Amino acid sequence: MKEALVILPGITADALKQAAVRDFFSAHTDFDVFLPPLRQGFGIDWCARRLQRFLDREVPSEKYGRVHFLNYISGGFILRRMARLRPFERWGRLVYVRSPIQEQVPFRLVEKYGKVVLFLARGKMMLDLVSDRRNRAPYPDTGQPQGVVLEKGVSKLAAGLGLEAGDFDRYRDEAGFTVPEGATIISAEESHDEIYTSEHILERISEFLKTGRFA
Repeated sequence: MKEALVILPGITADALKQAAVRDFFSAHTDFDVFLPPLRQGFGIDWCARRLQRFLDREVPSEKYGRVHFLNYISGGFILRRMARLRPFERWGRLVYVRSPIQEQVPFRLVEKYGKVVLFLARGKMMLDLVSDRRNRAPYPDTGQPQGVVLEKGVSKLAAGLGLEAGDFDRYRDEAGFTVPEGATIISAEESHDEIYTSEHILERISEFLKTGRFA
């Protein structure tokens, strides 16, 4: 039976970055690769329900056995919420791409512009990312290897909001920043601007999705 890879990008990933990730894994793995059209501006709960319907329709159990997931920041929160809505039994390997620095960007934007302006400009997802909602759903217990890539670089947007490389340890150690228990964790020098197109990182993620170990 075939295996699938579902990619859940973050809210800031534009069409070119999403296409780059999809094309890389289509070329470098034997998985059927899917990139669900989630319209993240509607928020975590809405996207989680849409993801659930997408899996039922496009990645059905009669065609696909294990389903692997690659999740970038907000995509990971969506996956966690989806797993809580209804049990999912076809778990493959999971990789979460996280950034203690980049994940402070929504908070800085709210501080600078206020919630109303941010809601109108960025959608409900950005508001979800500054609320406790993002952590309400636990990481799913999949019984399969899970990996985490932690970005240490600083994106242009983050730098413009006063964040810097020295903030990594501070925000990594905050109680609200959690990773799956028992996950394999690696660090990446790339920033969020580079993480979608870095072949070095994509190759390491590819190896994990195929073997459960980072290259």
